[in-house]
Amino acid sequence: MRQQYDELPKPKTYEGMSQYRPPLCFELTGREFALVMDNGYDYILRFSDREKLEFGTEGEELESYAYDCLKADDDTYFVNFELTGAVPRTGISFVLDMEQGLVTENFCTVGQNPRYPKMPKPKIIFGAIRRADGTVPAKRHGYTDDLVGRAILWSYGTMSVVHVYSSERYYRLTVSREVMERLKAEDPERYSEMQAMVGSRLYEEPGDYIKIKEGIYVFNANEEMACRDRGQGNNLFFLMNLNRMHDVGRSFGHNGDGEPENYTYGAFGTYYDTSELLARESTEYIR
Repeated sequence: MRQQYDELPKPKTYEGMSQYRPPLCFELTGREFALVMDNGYDYILRFSDREKLEFGTEGEELESYAYDCLKADDDTYFVNFELTGAVPRTGISFVLDMEQGLVTENFCTVGQNPRYPKMPKPKIIFGAIRRADGTVPAKRHGYTDDLVGRAILWSYGTMSVVHVYSSERYYRLTVSREVMERLKAEDPERYSEMQAMVGSRLYEEPGDYIKIKEGIYVFNANEEMACRDRGQGNNLFFLMNLNRMHDVGRSFGHNGDGEPENYTYGAFGTYYDTSELLARESTEYIR
């Protein structure tokens, strides 16, 4: 007789791959930063404790939000939170570069596309941290073509995926040959389906590549082409340390069941040869 098990309760929020992230960072607790952003606004970002930060326009009352903080290296931080109750729904991610006193923000909203009301829309904003003497660095993070032609196999626990940085504005996604071989042995029917799908078309999306400093990059992408059929998707925002071959990041939007998600994650990477995929012409976009 088969033993019956009680179904585990679903978490209050969708947790996705957050189980694969490194330990959260609490080094910024008690610190406050004045962010001078190139959209014309100055913000205060204050880390009240290990769970809450305060954020808002400088000179106005700050609001408190739950946050996650992760590190890419010794002085580059990834901060993620959501503006509770905001309409449209709004997620904010900051890359705080303490070495140079610079900031890159992903201001991401949901509901801006009437055809796909559950599709997120990111906006990248550059800026700097005001120094104690009131001055502001003139330098900024910026877009780069450093990664063009590279591919990295990112491993999230037992799951892996290959990001192919195919051009300055696009990336391609595939699975590794090792994964396909394992699938062939364990599930031939699923292997045939995957082989037909991978062989017939490219999984390709627009992407942004931003250089933070030597070896540290931001990769930003929306799941627009892949998720148009279901009308909902996620914005993926990665802070990559290619000196140590790991990344941290977050997924913001809606999962496959249409539930809101906003969670952080992390992965380890190795360079991967996908020259055959790089050689293929785009099936999604006119270059």
